[in-house]
Amino acid sequence: MSKLLTISIAAYNVEKTIEKCLDSFLPCKYLNDLEIFVINDGSKDCTAEIVSRYEKHYPGIIKLVNKENGGHGSTINKSLSLATGKFYKVIDGDDWVDSVELDKLCACLESTDAELVINDYMEVYPDHKRRISLRNGYVTGKIYAFGDLLVDAVHLRDMFAMHSCTILTQRLRDVHMIITEHCFYADTEYVYFVELAAKTVLFNDSCAYQYRLGQTGQSVSPEGMYKHIEDLIKIEYSLIQMYHRDSAQINSPVRKKYLFAIVDTRYSMLFNCFTRTIQKCDKDGLFVEFLSKVKANYPDILSQIHLSRTNSYVAGAPGDRVPLMRHFCKTKTFKILRAVKHLIKPVPNQ
Repeated sequence: MSKLLTISIAAYNVEKTIEKCLDSFLPCKYLNDLEIFVINDGSKDCTAEIVSRYEKHYPGIIKLVNKENGGHGSTINKSLSLATGKFYKVIDGDDWVDSVELDKLCACLESTDAELVINDYMEVYPDHKRRISLRNGYVTGKIYAFGDLLVDAVHLRDMFAMHSCTILTQRLRDVHMIITEHCFYADTEYVYFVELAAKTVLFNDSCAYQYRLGQTGQSVSPEGMYKHIEDLIKIEYSLIQMYHRDSAQINSPVRKKYLFAIVDTRYSMLFNCFTRTIQKCDKDGLFVEFLSKVKANYPDILSQIHLSRTNSYVAGAPGDRVPLMRHFCKTKTFKILRAVKHLIKPVPNQ
């Protein structure tokens, strides 16, 4: 019998947090309508043993799937291949849900004809938490065609996040979603496929996802990005390839803008890693190599994504533009970009 909602939980060495994650689902009134896959991604701790106990107590609801380590993307690929739920949602094993808010989300899923539901989520830090709402400018409960979504800079940048998305399972299968494996930051590819797949969107005021942040060593921390910079490059190149493949076949200008915003935002993160966050990085050559590769294979896309980054350094009143550009030429950013010819224009003479 199919379920209302499949939850995919990526679990790698999460023995310290997986109980809190799974316990958070148990008070839900819709618990029997959930299919919770815990994809044990080759954990070397007691993750599998802990989840196995839950599986015995909640048969047909909590399901342990053991597999060799393949990274976050592989857990999504595996759970999607097994999912029977009408809708699909991804959660990390060190995060959790608010059961009351999850019930609100499930009630919405039970009655809606929308293919994608966007809801709020909570960023939880060691000393505070912050609710993130993506409903600004939209009517809660109204179904929008994807082509009717707002395309201003704020919405393009902040509209979609893995934590906010619940989508029809079949739509992900329709676009043949396969996420890069053995790689960090694969959640960005997941969001890309969600935006590629959904034809209709509904905004819901529930806040089910509790997103743990502020932990040392997280992949989204500066030290985490430095450690996994090769993966950040790999995912950005993958996004560029996907956008190149898909953009020619997409008729909706709005969808194109949202997909490109993912490419551009991830590039911005990569750009800032090399030029601001890790100023003394010994891996600058990786960025130059990446830019050269993109320039050789996808010059049109590179011309779009890099100009918006460079322009942020030279914005200002017309009278200030030349001094700002001359200042920019002294930065590490400029030196890196100069390694790839024709990426930036010469500085005008005064």
